[in-house]
Amino acid sequence: MAVVKKTMRKTSKKKTKRGYNKQTNAKAVKSNGNIFKSGLELEMNDELIAAGIKFSYEGQKFTIDEGFKYAGISFEKFMNGKGDFKDRGKKTFRDAIYTPDFTNPVAEDLQWVIETKGRAMPDFSRTWRLFKKQMNSLEQEVLLFVPRNKKDCKKVIEILIQEGYGQE
Repeated sequence: MAVVKKTMRKTSKKKTKRGYNKQTNAKAVKSNGNIFKSGLELEMNDELIAAGIKFSYEGQKFTIDEGFKYAGISFEKFMNGKGDFKDRGKKTFRDAIYTPDFTNPVAEDLQWVIETKGRAMPDFSRTWRLFKKQMNSLEQEVLLFVPRNKKDCKKVIEILIQEGYGQE
């Protein structure tokens, strides 16, 4: 009797347009007329409301890297590796803008920032580093939070209440 051996092949994950595997499973969620980019954002929103903490959702934008004009010569392909290898210099680069998920109300001085992140994209650590550098240059200290799950969201609320935010 012949033994038939089955071989299992690993199927490789499809690459995204950026070239790396999809890093997030976040799905947009609607609630009370707002559209949140993930269920974790909705959870944080609900926790802030339940605690009576006033906040803005994606209400503030920060320039984390100033734009500039590059006047020199730069031979390269497009960043995705496509296109001809040619001079792509003499370009104007726009400001790099960062929008945190939650902040204290926009009308007040910045006191705290919450950026919910279940699974971070590869470039998030650089963005967060640049944002921290900018926050470091402010006169007042700003509380920064990056909750990654529901338990972390509850801990953020505890800390904000301890710091005097919330129902008065």
